[in-house]
Amino acid sequence: MLDLPFLPAHELARRIRRREVSAIELLDLYLGRIHRLGGPINAVVVLDEERARARARQADEALARGEVWGPLHGLPMTIKESFNLTGTPTT
Repeated sequence: MLDLPFLPAHELARRIRRREVSAIELLDLYLGRIHRLGGPINAVVVLDEERARARARQADEALARGEVWGPLHGLPMTIKESFNLTGTPTT
């Protein structure tokens, strides 16, 4: 799993679809990196882990049913806090 954080999005999505890694595993990997490396530079201002975990579980469950939501199915991503997103502060 050491190489996963540095792979392109299309490769990560392929691995999720092939069930080589789950959406929740990938999310946990990136959350760990945020906690270890992001603090000093405040890289992620608003971190909604609860909603991210729920959505990752939903993505894994959908894939188990044969549903694919699109080319980025299950990929964790950040949304700039300058965009309005329900339930989060906006800068």
